[in-house]
Amino acid sequence: MVYFEDIGTTLDLPFDQMRAFMEFDEHLGFHAEDVRNFEVVEAAGPTVVIRYERRIDGRWGRSGTRMTGFPPFGSFIEEIEGDLAGSRWVLLHRPDGAKTRVELFGDIQCKGKSPEQTLRFWQATMDKTHSEDLAALTRFKARK
Repeated sequence: MVYFEDIGTTLDLPFDQMRAFMEFDEHLGFHAEDVRNFEVVEAAGPTVVIRYERRIDGRWGRSGTRMTGFPPFGSFIEEIEGDLAGSRWVLLHRPDGAKTRVELFGDIQCKGKSPEQTLRFWQATMDKTHSEDLAALTRFKARK
């Protein structure tokens, strides 16, 4: 397991709009290049289990995620299937004036990668996810 944290990101979106953004179709992963073919396997209260395909190092493979959401405050995410199985992290949203602060931390592992390779892979994944989320945020704000 490799501990990671990403603290200090701020989204140009008021905190009171985070719930709507978190539920916006284009924010739910449907906009991401490296995930596809989502299937909700189980949904109970604030917890959902999804299965999908994830591309890692150019190779598509099955993945499964259990996510417990606490909108608009964030989510607890656990990878339960695929190359990242056993990884878990927390995503927090906090008000920051007219914006929302985003903090992410947890333990990550990736089958077949050393801790150093895993950390580099995860940092690149989070950078790409952040860019995709910013594009989704732009579309979310434009729909109003």
